[in-house]
Amino acid sequence: MLRTNLKIISVLKEFLILTAGNNEYKNQFTFSKTDFTRKRKLTFDSLVLFILRLNKKTLSVELDNYFKALNKNIKCSVSAFCLQRIKLHPLFFYCWNQVLCNSFYSLLGRKVKRWRGYRVVACDGSSISLVNRPCLQNYFGGQSNGSTSYVIAKTFYCFDALNDLILHADMSPYRYSEFNMACDLIDSGKLESDMLLVFDRLYSGYNVVALLEYNENNIKYIIRVNDNYNYTKRFKKSKKQSDVIALMPTENSIKQLRKRGYVVKTDMSLKVRLVKVKLPGNKVEVLMTNLFEEDGYSSNEFKMLYSLRWKVESNIDFQKNILQLEAMSGLTPITVMQDFYATVFVTNLHFLLIKQAQKTIDKTSDNKKYPMKVNNNKASGKIKELLVSIFMSKNPIEILRELHDFFIRSPLPIRNHRSIPRIRKNQQSRSKHRTFSNYKPAY
Repeated sequence: MLRTNLKIISVLKEFLILTAGNNEYKNQFTFSKTDFTRKRKLTFDSLVLFILRLNKKTLSVELDNYFKALNKNIKCSVSAFCLQRIKLHPLFFYCWNQVLCNSFYSLLGRKVKRWRGYRVVACDGSSISLVNRPCLQNYFGGQSNGSTSYVIAKTFYCFDALNDLILHADMSPYRYSEFNMACDLIDSGKLESDMLLVFDRLYSGYNVVALLEYNENNIKYIIRVNDNYNYTKRFKKSKKQSDVIALMPTENSIKQLRKRGYVVKTDMSLKVRLVKVKLPGNKVEVLMTNLFEEDGYSSNEFKMLYSLRWKVESNIDFQKNILQLEAMSGLTPITVMQDFYATVFVTNLHFLLIKQAQKTIDKTSDNKKYPMKVNNNKASGKIKELLVSIFMSKNPIEILRELHDFFIRSPLPIRNHRSIPRIRKNQQSRSKHRTFSNYKPAY
């Protein structure tokens, strides 16, 4: 895995160098053809690496630390950095993440973890609290009450749950729901035939199922069904563990699908399978899928498959609480999206770098009471410290070995079967790490 990581980092470096040195490629990620043409302290590639550090301190301190890490006696003002960063399109970090994912699958080949040949892709969304500034309010919107308002953005993720990779991430205004982002992704043609999508009940209903069925790649799916549907209630009352039903469109489904260019009539049913899954406390949930029993998919496998969806929630939690996603380094829509997509990239890089260390820990923890795992909090701090060196060094394998040795120290126990009640918070108090427009820590 160490050699694989080295090759992936080499590919990522090549992409950065090629983009920075070729005007034709660079123009794809700038807002003007004249951007990054003059010689500045922050060139295209150095600006990318600085944003990649996910700066949470005051920017003047972060800039000083960055150039010290580069061993350059350069002083760059915050205003100069702000002028440079608005030239960089957030799309660069999205594409760089695609390069990372494609390299991972290409280099690992048959070693990629799959379930019956499928990549299990957990799909879910989340909300991000932003600073209440007019430019962000106008672009992202949010919620308000009689005394104040909150600026909130919506995000949506597709996460390879068996290989710990974010395959797709999107950010949109608050009123453009996670459901719409999911439909956009399905309708975009970016999904591949070896994907098994796992959705929560927010995405249940005719719309998502129809778009998946219409997809030319024949995408497989598992969706937790809303308990309020009549067919769900009937199925729960029945003694059947599994059943095949005809899913009928509603008026709203017909209207929404027509906006996307699909003509659906009231008698156009979809064949779906319903499966009962028992949860702790004798609670029964219903899943909807196009993995049919006659094709060899027994009902016993669905509980395990749906449980993998929790991994995307854990990944979002990692971004928010360890990488401090909501503590943005910028206060405009472009800079906020830069930070978001850079965080997605760093998250993938983090879990890629700790894979080898996790294998080492697994081999040495046989005699322990609990299985052990890498301490993600400590690992993320060390990765941030050496992140620039990984991409700037001519011999990054020594840095990867240093990281590996650090990761295997002080692992944490994995205590399975723990259930912590979810506490619903209001918008104001839900964010642990917040950005303040007039203050950020300097230490």
